[in-house]
Amino acid sequence: MASNFYNDDRDDNRSYQKTVAMCVAAASLVILLFLVILYVNSDTPETSKPTTAKNETEKEEEDFLKDSRNITSGELEFWKDEKKTRPVEKEEEGELTPYKDPEKKDEEETDSTADSSTEKSKRDDNGEGEGSLNKDSENDENYDREKYIAITDDKGKKKLYELLKDVSKNDYDFENDNLTNENGILTYKGNKRESIKGVDLSKYNGTVDFMKLKDSGVAFAMLRLGSRGYGTGKIELDEKFVEYAQNAKVAGIQVGAYFYSQAINETEAVEEANYIVGAVSGFNVKYPIAIDIEKVENDEARTDKLTSKERTAVVKSFCETVKGYGFKPIIYASKEMLIAGLDLEELTDYDVWLADYDTPTDYPYRFSMWQYSKKGQIEGITGDINLDMCFINYEQK
Repeated sequence: MASNFYNDDRDDNRSYQKTVAMCVAAASLVILLFLVILYVNSDTPETSKPTTAKNETEKEEEDFLKDSRNITSGELEFWKDEKKTRPVEKEEEGELTPYKDPEKKDEEETDSTADSSTEKSKRDDNGEGEGSLNKDSENDENYDREKYIAITDDKGKKKLYELLKDVSKNDYDFENDNLTNENGILTYKGNKRESIKGVDLSKYNGTVDFMKLKDSGVAFAMLRLGSRGYGTGKIELDEKFVEYAQNAKVAGIQVGAYFYSQAINETEAVEEANYIVGAVSGFNVKYPIAIDIEKVENDEARTDKLTSKERTAVVKSFCETVKGYGFKPIIYASKEMLIAGLDLEELTDYDVWLADYDTPTDYPYRFSMWQYSKKGQIEGITGDINLDMCFINYEQK
C-alpha cells in the first residue's frame, strides 16, 4: 500500500509541472502579441515633425532677441496692436476707450475742475503754488495781472500765483506822482494817506546818531531785539537793542521791535514772543512787535523743511501771544515769503511789514509798512541802512 501511494504522488507532480509550463507559454504569447500591436500602431514619422517645428521656432525667437537691441520702437509692428498691449474699459464698434487706473479715478477731471479761487488749494507741502512761467520765453509777461501775481524764486524761476479773494487788497496808488524819490528816500502821498519815514536797525549798524536821524525826518525805528540761531536754536539778545532804544527815546524817535525767528513749532514761537515782550518792557514801545520770517541764504537752516502750514502756525502763535500782552503784532517777510511761503488767508488779522526792493512794489495785498531799500544812505548812520515807510501812525493808535 505504501508503494502505490508514492507512485501516485509522482504522477501528480508531473501533471502540475506541465500545467505551469503551459500557463507561462500562454502569458509570454499574449505579451508578445501586445508589443507587436503597439509597435504597428505607433507613428514615428508624425511625432518627429512637431519637434522639428519647435526647434525652428525657438531658433527664430533667439535670432529676433539677438537682433532686437538695434531695433527701434517704430519697427516693431506688433506694438501697434493696442488690444494686446493695454487694457480697456469697453469696446464699442471697433473703438477703444483709454484705460483709467481705478486707483486714480477722475484724476484729470479733479485737476481741471479744482477750485482755483484760493491760493491755499494751490500749495503743496513745500509751500509753493502752481503755475510757472518760462523765464526765457518771450511770453514771460503775458499774464492777467488782475488774476495773478508773478514771483521769482531763489532759483530764478518765475511762478504765477492766483490772487486770493479773501485777503484784502491794498489801495495805494503808486502812480500819478504819488510816490516820490529824493536821494533814494521814498515818500508816499495819496488817497488821503501820507507815509511816515523810518529805518530798521540791528547791531550790524554800529554807532548811530539818532539826533541826526531825527533831523533827517526819521520818525520811527524798528529795532532788532533778538534772534534765534538758525543752527543752534539758541535765543540771543541783540547787543545794541538797549542802547538804540534809549537813544531813540532821547531823540524823540518812536520805536518798534522785531525778532529774527527760527522757530520750528508753535511752542518755540510762543517762547520767542514771550522773550521779546519781556525785553521791551519799560521802553514805551508804540510801534509794532514783529516776527521776522525769512530764508537763510547759502546755508542750511533748521526751518528749511517747514511747510507753508507749519510756518503759518508759527507766525500765528507768535502774533497771538504778542497780541495777548496788549502789543500790536506785525509780520515781516519778503513778497516771495508772504505769497509762496505762508497761508495769508489764515493771517488776515495781523498787519504786514513788506520787504520788497522793486519800486513801486506790485505786492497786491494790504500792508502797513514797507522796507523798500536795504542799501539806503542817510545822515546819522555810516554805511548802508534799511529804509522803511509806514502808512499807519501807530503812535496815535
